[in-house]
Amino acid sequence: MDLIDLINRTSFLGPEFLTWLWYRSEKQQGVFDAGGEIGPFELWFDDKLTIGSPAVNAQENLFKGGHPATSVEARIALRLGKQPSDAKLRIVRASQEWSFSLKADRLEPAGVKIPAVLSREDEEVLNERMVLIEQLDTMLKSLLAQFLVLRVSPDWEATELPAMQRWVATDGEEI
Repeated sequence: MDLIDLINRTSFLGPEFLTWLWYRSEKQQGVFDAGGEIGPFELWFDDKLTIGSPAVNAQENLFKGGHPATSVEARIALRLGKQPSDAKLRIVRASQEWSFSLKADRLEPAGVKIPAVLSREDEEVLNERMVLIEQLDTMLKSLLAQFLVLRVSPDWEATELPAMQRWVATDGEEI
């Protein structure tokens, strides 16, 4: 199997990951745990969400402002079979906050804003910025690993997927 075939065969994982994050952020009141030095943190969908169909050239819905992940319109788009393709996310850990957009097709963060840097010396500022970016990377990798472990386990079909389907069908009321 060549690389293009592999990419095409796994292209569903990005939108599924964003849908799972959306579901879990509501179910768990935004609390996730990366373990290790990072520990618990909050992840929230912020003020921009794009939902589209996996079909080629299909219509997309762009929700901006407020909290689009909690809107009835976004939930209806999910019910119609659309999936998130891009979301602005916010991570809060202790007194630090990161914001970024996560694109489902490549699972790459864009427009990253890191917490304020406290250092004053140029070299220390660079080091602190690198540490903050590394912490974001660790949190995102932890979330993706949690999703993938669950996605390939029997619990996905038995428990998680049916719970997500109920969540979509009930406007999130029965989480």
